[in-house]
Amino acid sequence: MNTSTNCASLEVRDSRSVRYEFQPLTNKELETWDARIAGYETAHLFHCRAWLDYLAESQQVAIRHWAIREGRNTAGYFCAGIFNKGPFRILGSPLKSWGTNFMGPVVNAGFDAEAFLLAVDELAAKEGLATLEIENPILDVDVMSSRGYEVKTDKTYVIELTPGDEDRVWQRIDKKDRSTVRKARRLGLSVVECSNASMTDEYYDQFMEVMTRKGLFPPYDRDRPRLLFNHLYPKDMLLALQILSPEGKPIACGLFPHDDRTIYYWGGASHVSGRQYSPNDLMHWSVMEWALKRGLTAYNMCGPGKFKQKFGGELITIRRWQKYYSPMARLGRAAYARYHGMRTKVMGRWGRLTHAGGGVH
Repeated sequence: MNTSTNCASLEVRDSRSVRYEFQPLTNKELETWDARIAGYETAHLFHCRAWLDYLAESQQVAIRHWAIREGRNTAGYFCAGIFNKGPFRILGSPLKSWGTNFMGPVVNAGFDAEAFLLAVDELAAKEGLATLEIENPILDVDVMSSRGYEVKTDKTYVIELTPGDEDRVWQRIDKKDRSTVRKARRLGLSVVECSNASMTDEYYDQFMEVMTRKGLFPPYDRDRPRLLFNHLYPKDMLLALQILSPEGKPIACGLFPHDDRTIYYWGGASHVSGRQYSPNDLMHWSVMEWALKRGLTAYNMCGPGKFKQKFGGELITIRRWQKYYSPMARLGRAAYARYHGMRTKVMGRWGRLTHAGGGVH
């Protein structure tokens, strides 16, 4: 998933006299984490306790929380995962592989990006970090580059939602796709909101069918979507949908985390046997309908692509920043990326062969 632009216009200070310090929160303070960050302009879904708990369990990483202190005042908060990979100690706020659009600082207007990055450097020295990764749209390109960060860019479609004006959103969708959605309903497809975690098993079966058909190796196992459901759904932070065929059988599934502003496309899949119904088109429009009724103002489709382009969103650039405190960490990460890429290709091909031969994937 990738970030919306809700906080991209936040003004930041450029004052060399400002100094921030990171103060770890106590266990008692952590109990009120959501209440502490609620009033800040950059607080979003991925800063919330439910999401951070999901990350801790699904990624087996220790999530750390700090108050950003400016003297006696609290300028905001910062959260990140810290873990060891071989000889290297790594901080992610977040890492790309976590399926988390962004984390970074939770702050208001007047935030001093330079002072924040200096405090990050001090934290890195204290924790013995070899490298870190951070993603948040408020981080200024010039400031990040001047502090030694390297950038990886990507794209994502973000759809503006206008509660109270559904027709405006509908008209921005490609005309041909609007016809496809109408046809799906006319053929008898139905949309069901799921309240039981067992739907994640159906989702994963469909997901594996898609991966095998494309000759790809799945980036996560069956437990991941179930953990997402178990942590977020009880907090009313997840929409879980199934599209049913005219016979009442699930032919498409999707998981969509959300806060009170933005809904995100975490994952979706469908059976090839239901392709003639175009269930995915109906599913994404249903997500937008649901979000409009809830008063949400954006749907982040979490990536580019021709399919996503049809829904009338704006293609925006997202930036993920990396910094290396150890030259060996840079080399180690590059080597691991090559190994992981090769392993993914090999396992994907193997999965396709075993599936074709009736074996267990």
